[in-house]
Amino acid sequence: MILSFHPCIEADIQIILGDKRPGRREIKFIKEADAIILPQSCSKELFETCISNNPKAYLFPEYKVRFEYPGKTGQIRLFKKLSLPHPDSICLDNPDQLNIESLPYDFPFLIKEDLSHEGTGVYLIRSRDELKEVIKNLEGRFIIQEFVETGGNVLRVAVIGKRLISYWKRPIYPDQVITTLSRNAKIDYFWKPELQEKGRSLVRELISKTGLNLCAVDLIFRKEKPLLLEINYYFGRRGLGGSERFYLLLFQAVKEYLEEKKIKSDSVKLTEDLTF
Repeated sequence: MILSFHPCIEADIQIILGDKRPGRREIKFIKEADAIILPQSCSKELFETCISNNPKAYLFPEYKVRFEYPGKTGQIRLFKKLSLPHPDSICLDNPDQLNIESLPYDFPFLIKEDLSHEGTGVYLIRSRDELKEVIKNLEGRFIIQEFVETGGNVLRVAVIGKRLISYWKRPIYPDQVITTLSRNAKIDYFWKPELQEKGRSLVRELISKTGLNLCAVDLIFRKEKPLLLEINYYFGRRGLGGSERFYLLLFQAVKEYLEEKKIKSDSVKLTEDLTF
């Protein structure tokens, strides 16, 4: 039996939890499932409920490292553990751990809040005065990261099952440092294909060491060598051609995953309503 918690993918049984916690009914079906399809917005509670109640079930996507290494600080620990190249970074639990008189990097450098997303909570620090202002608003964990000059160009590699789709997020304005599609960036599929291949190669290494099969990985380059910036588990679809194309790719990835696991997937289909 295939159980789906994804709102856009139907299966033998489909349950749309929304903000609700898994209860007795959900746990009953989890225990009976051969495979479980999780939503992109999967909570740690739902993931752990599936693992603890049916450790033999196949889960798609693979979210083990998502919850073992959460946030930007967790991902830096993951990259270090796996010996994968990334900008030099220091993880701190709170602002009190930062000695502004003895900084680990020369200006400029970056401060990134642990749970920031799509460019929010990311600060380019050019002076001690700027640092003091940013620290006033920091709460909880964050990272200090060396600044690597890239001209604002960031490579995104989307991982959807066995497919890798890469494109550049490039700045529109001169001297634009923080580049996101929600902050005046343009998509470029064709720029520097040789660097795109190097980036995809590094993402393949990340995948081989983690089993990740649904995420978007951001990379930058130093002297044409790729560096991992972060892993996004819930990501925009504009660079993939929009939501409808994304769901078609996701559907294909789920079917291929189930076939690989020798699980009959005839009951799996896309819901007619793809507005979720």
